[in-house]
Amino acid sequence: MKMFANISRELAGFSSREKKFLLAVMLCGFCISAEYSVTRPASTSIFLTTFSVKLYPYAWLLTVPLNFLVIYLYNRFLPKLGCLKTLFTIAAAATSVNVLFAYLLPHWPELSFFHFMWKDIYILLMFKQLWSLIHMTISSSRAKYLYGLIFGMGGVGSVVGSLIPGFMSVKMGSANLFFLTLPIYSIAFAAYYFAWKRSEITNASFQKVDPRPKEAFSLIRKSRFLAFILFLVILMQVTTALTDYQFNVYLERSISDLDLRTQYYGRLGSIISSVTVAVQFLGAFLFMHFMGLRNTHLFVPALFLSNAALFSLFPSFGMISYQYVSIKAIDFSLFGIIREVLYSPMKLDEKFRAKAVIDVFAYRSAKALASFMLLFFQFAFASLILPMITGLTMVLFFGWIVVVYRMFRTEELVTLNSTI
Repeated sequence: MKMFANISRELAGFSSREKKFLLAVMLCGFCISAEYSVTRPASTSIFLTTFSVKLYPYAWLLTVPLNFLVIYLYNRFLPKLGCLKTLFTIAAAATSVNVLFAYLLPHWPELSFFHFMWKDIYILLMFKQLWSLIHMTISSSRAKYLYGLIFGMGGVGSVVGSLIPGFMSVKMGSANLFFLTLPIYSIAFAAYYFAWKRSEITNASFQKVDPRPKEAFSLIRKSRFLAFILFLVILMQVTTALTDYQFNVYLERSISDLDLRTQYYGRLGSIISSVTVAVQFLGAFLFMHFMGLRNTHLFVPALFLSNAALFSLFPSFGMISYQYVSIKAIDFSLFGIIREVLYSPMKLDEKFRAKAVIDVFAYRSAKALASFMLLFFQFAFASLILPMITGLTMVLFFGWIVVVYRMFRTEELVTLNSTI
């Protein structure tokens, strides 16, 4: 109780400007998460019906050049546009593409291949812009309890958004769900603008940023700390992609109807979002409070390693669904929060541009690495592909634990871990 009383006193000590900023970023996070929870099930379901799960690796591979182009343009124009105009551009592009596809997909379902790649790029750019603004305004000393609240509101948005495909996809049709991006992102931009006006960052803050896109990659190359964060993101996304593939193999075998698949995705998304909210609002803070930042980072791969071992012993649709829910929920909640905390002591250029390379380019391009693994398994071990994937994920989870041990020997994290 004393712990929660301390949090209440901290929040009560916020100025009116800080409280308004916090409410605005929470609303923005709510809307971004809600939109993705509507779009993702529909996009994935249409892709599966049109192409089947076997084309997942090829779609992930083709995401790499698209990712590179988007990050190049982002780092090229961010110093000129500033964070507000950049977010508006991203939101406008996402809305335009989704509305266009809502009209075209019923007549040309093959376009779902592009949308399957696109949806996972713009959502990360939206979140990256939001969290970069948060990092520049909220101090690291407040991060351990405020980040959970902000992520928690995003989780609530995911729960609310998941209800729409979960209960309306059969009536509305999967493609028509894309129309909802327009009203949701309109609210998201208004909330971001409100927060930006009350933040400590202005367009002038970007005038000293090197406009050359390659410098964003150089920041990571020059920083051992950023390189470790890059490794964590790659390990998380490769193992998530492998689990995602296993889950969709079972789903494709079990449910053949398009809209029923979307419905199952939506309802499973509601479960993921509910677990995510619980961890975001309370669990993440408790983990960091009682275990510390380092041990919380170790807990994540240890949990996943245990789940993979269970699935290897009891392979079934129910068990892979549990593993899928677990890795998705932790990725969106606990791992997301403790990863964002790592950015707290960094400079503006690292929080905006290097972070974009890690959280967008590496975040999705890591799936290309998973794709090579899957394609190799498809050709070399077709009949044993699922147990081979399980064995590989267990090895990667163990490697993740080793990376965390080495990462927390860096000077930046020795200091940060003592303040959490």
